[in-house]
Amino acid sequence: MSFLRTAASRSLRTALPRAAVPRVAAPRVATASNSFVTWAPTSEPKVSAVQQNPGPPPPPENIGVDAVLRQNPNDPEAHTTTIFSEFSLAGKTAVVTGGNGGLGLEMALAFVEAGAHVYAIDVPEMPGEEFKIVAEHCRIMSRDLKYISASVTDDKEINDVMEFIVGDSGTGTLDICVAAAGILGTHDALVYPVEDFKKIFDVNTTGVFLTARAAARQMYKQKEVKGSIILIASMSGSIVNRDHHWVAYNASKSAVLQMGRNLAAEWGPHDIRVNCISPGHIRTRMTSVYLDENPHLLAKWSGSNPLGRIGRSAEMRGVAVWLASPASSFCNGSDVIVSGGHQIW
Repeated sequence: MSFLRTAASRSLRTALPRAAVPRVAAPRVATASNSFVTWAPTSEPKVSAVQQNPGPPPPPENIGVDAVLRQNPNDPEAHTTTIFSEFSLAGKTAVVTGGNGGLGLEMALAFVEAGAHVYAIDVPEMPGEEFKIVAEHCRIMSRDLKYISASVTDDKEINDVMEFIVGDSGTGTLDICVAAAGILGTHDALVYPVEDFKKIFDVNTTGVFLTARAAARQMYKQKEVKGSIILIASMSGSIVNRDHHWVAYNASKSAVLQMGRNLAAEWGPHDIRVNCISPGHIRTRMTSVYLDENPHLLAKWSGSNPLGRIGRSAEMRGVAVWLASPASSFCNGSDVIVSGGHQIW
């Protein structure tokens, strides 16, 4: 179960010291028919020697056992290691909703490190302190992480922002989309306020659908239709969290899992893959606030899986990059559970 935007502004204000926030120039203002303000550090890197992005992934015919069997054994240059470059996102554009912090920001950074141009979308007009520090880190490495304010529940706005990103990115494509924006609510079912129930479904289910559809519409327009769409569900979509009254949240995440299977079936023939990631109990700066307010939950959550601990947000990186990259090219309609084994008990 992941908390991606709950109490975001409060948790980010308290999580980082103000002195750690980098001084940056004003946000870049884009000019287009559907214009959006993109926030990113604008000064040049202060260091000259930075680690380079990975190169592009190899073509499929140069990968694996079949490629080795076709090689000339007498040509040393024909023998190369491809496994790491198969995870490369170089030359690709990625979008992560809910990317202002939490798991969304964690995955956005992983995509940047894998070589992608990355846009984080979230509701606040300006990114939080956590995002600014990560974006400054990317700038120092001469890499691209931008922030755009938009709502996943606004159909027109999310479609417009996807179109804008294609034009702004420099690649002319939209290759990867992670629908990670989500909210949590706790109420007894007998007294659950109907408007609160609807709001959770509006963000967690309808918002995920609108995001995925807006991304797929751009992918369909591309000369080579291809893409990877990742829906962030939750282990709570497959199980009930014991002693937690999260009926709306759990039901909304269960709907995301079924949505992922349906979209994978519909868009798979067009080489647009759709998969889900179901996090378990993961510590982020935002969940830390929740745990601080309910200290007994740390032991409860830690004891709910065989590893005896909750997850670290960085433990989502490998799964996200794998699903986004050519390394997972035959994975479609799947749900990857990252819960420490919570469901096996």
